[in-house]
Amino acid sequence: MRSCENACMAVTIQIRDLDEGTRDRLKARAAAGGDSFNTYLKRLLTQEAERPTQDEVFARVRARSERAGVSSVDLIRWDRESRNDHPA
Repeated sequence: MRSCENACMAVTIQIRDLDEGTRDRLKARAAAGGDSFNTYLKRLLTQEAERPTQDEVFARVRARSERAGVSSVDLIRWDRESRNDHPA
């Protein structure tokens, strides 16, 4: 459990120069959902942190081991040539 002491510690975040109107709209959304302002903001930040960035998604795609043995261009060319060779 000792490893959780550091990993599970909460941190405090301070946001400076936030427009009052933005704060008020976020507080209203929290209240409308039955949440405290703090709970609402924590959920928003957690959701944002869990969503992969575009670069992370592209890196995952590049890392995939699946590779086609034939290019899509070659497959289309083969299909078109097959149709020309064997008209319906």
